[in-house]
Amino acid sequence: MTAEDVLRALTRTALRNAGLSQAEASRRLGVSTKHLCQMLTGRAPLALAWAEALLGLCGQRLTLDTTPTYAAVPTREETP
Repeated sequence: MTAEDVLRALTRTALRNAGLSQAEASRRLGVSTKHLCQMLTGRAPLALAWAEALLGLCGQRLTLDTTPTYAAVPTREETP
């Protein structure tokens, strides 16, 4: 599962929990219902800006966090 898949799932859940239909969300955001459906099902990319706007309609805020992987952390031998 990709990060975009997770974002889609979280966005769909937020819409459902807020009681917002895709038709109502698309009307409020000025995008076609067809395109919104495509973004939420993976047939079109879900850009962070769209996800942020959709989550905002649901009273949620999109935040991103990064965590270093062990491969990205230099060992003592690799540090100057």
